[in-house]
Amino acid sequence: MLSWFAGLKRTGAGSNSLARRLADYPPYRAPNAGPPRRWTPAQARENLDDLLAHRDERLALLGGLLREAGIDPAPALAGGDPLPLIDQLHGWAESGWRTLRPADPQSRTRWLALSREGVDIAFSLALDVALLLGELIRRHDPRWTWALDEDPGNRRDGMLSAMRPVLLLPSAVPGMPDSQLDLEHIVVSRYLEPDDVAHELNPWRRIVSHALDGRYDRRP
Repeated sequence: MLSWFAGLKRTGAGSNSLARRLADYPPYRAPNAGPPRRWTPAQARENLDDLLAHRDERLALLGGLLREAGIDPAPALAGGDPLPLIDQLHGWAESGWRTLRPADPQSRTRWLALSREGVDIAFSLALDVALLLGELIRRHDPRWTWALDEDPGNRRDGMLSAMRPVLLLPSAVPGMPDSQLDLEHIVVSRYLEPDDVAHELNPWRRIVSHALDGRYDRRP
């Protein structure tokens, strides 16, 4: 990882395309490969624990890449207003991600298999962006936590979030389910479907804003 940071400091590194910079971006490798439907609860928990153990490292990698583009996530992560950062982040993704390898019919299958390196290195980047979005929510409202979607109904129904890491807000209302955000799926979908007309102008802003405004709170 240190060698990758050194590369960012080389003269002219900032002029390279995002695709070129990602060629040596350190991938995130989970302990257990997917798809999630094959995991035991212990394997799913091991993956979550490993992700959280590497969370700061992954945020630092993404931060180095973003600062090349003139975007500094540190103030928002330290408690500043996150929404201007999210506007910058989404604009950067909208333009830069179109230079990456286009999605193909098997891309989503490879993502669920946790293929996040080589030709699929963009999935490591998407995971890091999802971690950043989640940390912006969690650090501004510590009621939110990283957890697994262990809902047996979601697993039975083949929900993509099942047994994967999500950001979770425990319900304060007896009998009502917790609120959860599958941020990685949200970010990956933006990468895989950049021209989907159903997309909002900036769904990342809405999600973070709603989380911090309490709109996902379960109320009687």
